[in-house]
Amino acid sequence: MTDNDRDEITSSKVSELFMELASETRYCLLLRLKDKPSKLSTLAKLHGTTVQDVFRNLNRLTTEGLVKKGADGLFYISEYGLMVLNQIPYFIFLKKHKKFFEGHSLEKSNIPVKFLRRIGELYRCERVDSVTAVLQRLKKLESSANQFIKAVVSQAWPEEGIIFIDRAKHGIEVTTIAGHNMIFPKNVVNDIMPSIRDLVSEGIFKTRMLDDVRVAIYIADKKEAGIMFPDTDGEVDMTTLFVSKDPEFCEWSTDLFEYFYQKSKPLDIGKMRVVE
Repeated sequence: MTDNDRDEITSSKVSELFMELASETRYCLLLRLKDKPSKLSTLAKLHGTTVQDVFRNLNRLTTEGLVKKGADGLFYISEYGLMVLNQIPYFIFLKKHKKFFEGHSLEKSNIPVKFLRRIGELYRCERVDSVTAVLQRLKKLESSANQFIKAVVSQAWPEEGIIFIDRAKHGIEVTTIAGHNMIFPKNVVNDIMPSIRDLVSEGIFKTRMLDDVRVAIYIADKKEAGIMFPDTDGEVDMTTLFVSKDPEFCEWSTDLFEYFYQKSKPLDIGKMRVVE
C-alpha cells in the first residue's frame, strides 16, 4: 500500500466522522449523553421529536462508535465520542473568529504547534476591538491583580509601566517578557525604566527578553487573561484583544507564558530599539 493510499483511507475515515457531526440533531444528542445516559424515549421527549427519528440518529452514532447502548437499555456516549466532543471547541473558536483570522496569522505568532492544537481552550472568551477599548481593558486587568501579573509585551507604553510599578510596590509579583523587536519610546526609558530597575534589584520585579515577540499575553492571578495575535505581517495587532476569566483560557495563556519564559534571557535594554 502506498502513502497516497493510506492518506485516502485516513481522509475517508475522517470524512465519515465529520458527516455524523454535521447533523445538529446528532451533535445535540452527543451533548445530552455527555451530561447523562438516557433512554430512547427520554431523548425523543427532550428533543421534541419522534422516537423513530432519535433511533435513526442514534443508530448512526452507534455505527460510528460515538455512542453505545448499555445492558440497562440506556444510551451512553463512548470514550471515543467523549474525546471527539472535547475537540469541538477548537472548531467553534476558529469558526466564530474566521473573519479575524483572515487578516491575522497564527503561523507567524511563534506559538508552538502543541499550543495551537489546544486553541479550542480559548473559545469561552470576549473579543475587544479598537486600540482605546483594548488599552482600557488591559489597564483594568492589570490593576485587578492581587498576587501576580505575568505579561509578554509587544509594545511599551507609559501607563502600563506605571501600573506595573504600582502593583509591584504593593507586593504584587510582576514578571514581564519583551522582545528584541520591541520598540521603547524614549519617555518610557527615561521615566519608567529607572523605577523598574530599582524594583528588579530588590527582587520585586522580573524582566526577561526573547529574540522575537509576535504575540502579547497578559495574566492576572490566573483569574483573568488576555492575548493578542499578529497580523499577516507578523506584527502584534494591538487593536484586538481576546480576554476571559475562563479557567481553561487562563491555563492555556499561563502555559504559553511559561513556555516563552523558559526560552527567555535577562533583559538587556541596550539591545532595545528606542525612539523619540
